[in-house]
Amino acid sequence: MAQERGFWLMLPWVMLIGMPMFRPGLPPTEDGMIHAYRVLEMHRLWQAGIFYPRWAPDLAFGLGAPLFHFHGPLFPWLAAAGMALGLPLEVSLKIPLAGLLLLGSAGVYGLARRWGLSERAALVAALAFASAPFRIRELYWQGNFPQYLALSLLPWALLTLHQAIRERRWVWRFAAAGSIALLLLSHNITAMLSAPLLAGYGLGVIVAERLPVSRVRVGLHVAALGIGLAAFFVIPAMADRPLVHLDRLLRGEYDFRKHFLDLGSLFSMPPLYDDRLGNRRLILTLGLHQVLLALPAVAWLAREGGNDQGSDRRRALAIGCGAVLAGMVWMMLPVSQPIWERVPLLAYAEFPWRWLGPAVLPLALLIGLGVDALPPRAQGLWMLFACGMLIVGSLGLLYNGGTHIRLLYPSLSDLHAYERWHRYPGLTSVGELFPRWVWGEIEGSPIEEAYRAREEPIRLDRASLPPGASVRTLKLGPLDQRYAVDLPVEGNLRFYVLAFPGWIVQVDGRPAPMWVEARTGWLRAEIPAGSHEIRLLFGSLPQWRLLELFSMGLAISGFWRLIAIWRPGRITGSRLRAVITRAANFSQHVQAIGGAWRAWSAAERSMLLIGGLALLGQVPYRLWLATRVTLDRPPGATSHLQVDYAGRIRLLGYRMEPADATPGGQVRLTLWWRALRPMDDQYSAYVHVYPVSGEPRLAFQSDHMHPADVPTSAWDVERVYQDLHLLRVPEGTKPGLYRIRVGLYERLNPGSRLRIDGSGEDGFDLPQLLVIARPVSPVMEPIVFGGKIRLAGVEAPAEVPAGTPWEVWLAFEALRPLDVDYTLFVHVVDREGNVESQRDLWQPTSRWPVGVEIPLAISLDGLSRPGRYALRIGWYKWPEILHLLLDLPSASEPAYVHPVPIMVR
Repeated sequence: MAQERGFWLMLPWVMLIGMPMFRPGLPPTEDGMIHAYRVLEMHRLWQAGIFYPRWAPDLAFGLGAPLFHFHGPLFPWLAAAGMALGLPLEVSLKIPLAGLLLLGSAGVYGLARRWGLSERAALVAALAFASAPFRIRELYWQGNFPQYLALSLLPWALLTLHQAIRERRWVWRFAAAGSIALLLLSHNITAMLSAPLLAGYGLGVIVAERLPVSRVRVGLHVAALGIGLAAFFVIPAMADRPLVHLDRLLRGEYDFRKHFLDLGSLFSMPPLYDDRLGNRRLILTLGLHQVLLALPAVAWLAREGGNDQGSDRRRALAIGCGAVLAGMVWMMLPVSQPIWERVPLLAYAEFPWRWLGPAVLPLALLIGLGVDALPPRAQGLWMLFACGMLIVGSLGLLYNGGTHIRLLYPSLSDLHAYERWHRYPGLTSVGELFPRWVWGEIEGSPIEEAYRAREEPIRLDRASLPPGASVRTLKLGPLDQRYAVDLPVEGNLRFYVLAFPGWIVQVDGRPAPMWVEARTGWLRAEIPAGSHEIRLLFGSLPQWRLLELFSMGLAISGFWRLIAIWRPGRITGSRLRAVITRAANFSQHVQAIGGAWRAWSAAERSMLLIGGLALLGQVPYRLWLATRVTLDRPPGATSHLQVDYAGRIRLLGYRMEPADATPGGQVRLTLWWRALRPMDDQYSAYVHVYPVSGEPRLAFQSDHMHPADVPTSAWDVERVYQDLHLLRVPEGTKPGLYRIRVGLYERLNPGSRLRIDGSGEDGFDLPQLLVIARPVSPVMEPIVFGGKIRLAGVEAPAEVPAGTPWEVWLAFEALRPLDVDYTLFVHVVDREGNVESQRDLWQPTSRWPVGVEIPLAISLDGLSRPGRYALRIGWYKWPEILHLLLDLPSASEPAYVHPVPIMVR
């Protein structure tokens, strides 16, 4: 690796992806805190001397859950090691994550070189893997750290499997088996999805390398050995699935049928700026920029095989990666639903888009192949261009702009507060790991007070002791407690733990009869009368212990064989002295570095300089800051506001489309909110629609229990929240102008509304009015008042009975935004021009939407004298009585006279 210039050139560019980790605190990811507290639980059990705990006793408010029995323990092990050294929790998380970023990229680099790609191509492939939108999303937005770990191990599993099949040496077989075992211990779902990829890759190596079919046995041996090394975890996790509520992952929001993607999403461009949205849509894409960078690799598909074995291998790699990528894309589309329904266990993956994780690898190799597919003269420039595109394409996801979470030395009581606040008891999504006999949700436990006092809880329920009984604590541990009890009569004692295989209750060293309390799932035991020592213990079942010994035996035998293969005599004393002497010769190193620098091409020198300068100057962070959206001016809003509700929540803007609707139609009103300070309260949003004129009665409305589908208690002050309301206009709604009132109220007390700062109102009327439209007979000629308002239609009866009130419909359109509210006048005049009836109506023209026809109903008094009448229509500004004059070629008039007469009989 020391001679691999591409690898060393890769490092500064990959480190650009890891720069956000140097910021204090953890990014506000969806799942990151869950995994952080799992690490805290692992470290707590390490302190008690338990290296691999199947039961996590402090979860579910201290009642416990079999978390590590079903979820891979590898990431909690890695992060807990940092805490064991005294590091804060957030640092203990960041160190392995930074290491995994480099580990995954190094694995892809080695895999690319194994297939004969140049150093430049391998460099680009490694950076493409590190900067893939899904990988960055997992690291800084989703926070599924075990999944990130598994995807970082996947290229190493493929690389070591390749070497094992090709060379058949024990060291590679054991390395490949170890990689597969680590993959199995990382993330169950990723390991399951990677299984067909590993199998297909092994067969592809045999075909591409032209190896005998007998090498299939090597692959089978590696797979069996890898499963055997992880058997202590894999087999119990599979066999004991019926003991918990895993079926909850097949229903509701976790039903895979609800999460298929479309090709437009898969091949979309990730965002190039931080829009600050707290309810940002899921970024689930391969990345259009990455797909385009992979297109030059298609050249290898068109090439004919020849005597050049390297070209043949690259062509085989291009075909294989293209086929695998196409298959994974197909598995994310709705057309693959029958496969999801029929393949065992696949539905437990929950989200078809999880295939994006493994799909990153073949796409990265195709991007690397694209470098070698170009003419040699163009490869250097393409390498620079590709690396720049990969970094720029990741900017919108690279920095999570929310408020970072400081998590230095949290307590178990903090863990319980997180479970309660986010409704994640047991640190799972829907309580899927609670024992089968637990009904409903767990919202607390009687032993939380002990955790708040930072004491080990006593799990024996004293209230279950019979009258006259006494108890004394002998030992308190997380999974092992002892009590001395004196029972005057036989008692059925309760223990504050959820019953699960492994829990035993001993009376004076002998097992006691146990059963499960209905509904709660708590453990109970029958204790005879007398003085006894009672022990509550979670131990390893015989089959678990056997599997642990089996996996341990395989690991020890494998390492022993490696030691036997190694020959100490290979490094002699004289050679060791020569190595030390050379290492100490500084001048030789300087000369070697200088010679290597002169041997590098201009593109390679540019790569190192640009990558190093970008790293030192924090260029990605500066670019991200430059493209970050202003907090109070969210993109997408057509109108921006600054309306504060009780100093807690600000309405930033809105967008209404369309600006008009017919009865029975629908209007999409999008509001943008942000929290002015952190809140513990839950508020709901309402949108009420009232007619502008007439009685202030509610016409229709839309209420959201959680604005933007996020509880206000979880709103981040550094983010905005986009709240979409669908306003459905009821049939029979009278056409005209309507005002929209927006407000907030306490979720559990709708009568308590937040007041607007300054005005004291309990709601805010949006500046733009909603138009409920109706067709009005159009006028035949353009009628414009003062270049501002156009008369679009007039609809009047041809005849009206004498003395009967009647109605005229007029339609107007604002030609441009108006800053004045004008008054409409409608006069009914006789043949001599005398006004026989009239109506003057003030109109909120300053709030009219531009370009929308607004129907207005004008009620007029009955006319007493029969005859022929005409309508005179105009506008003026009150109180100056300044008319909007008609725009006419010859002269300007203050009113328009409708030429169609009205007969009164």
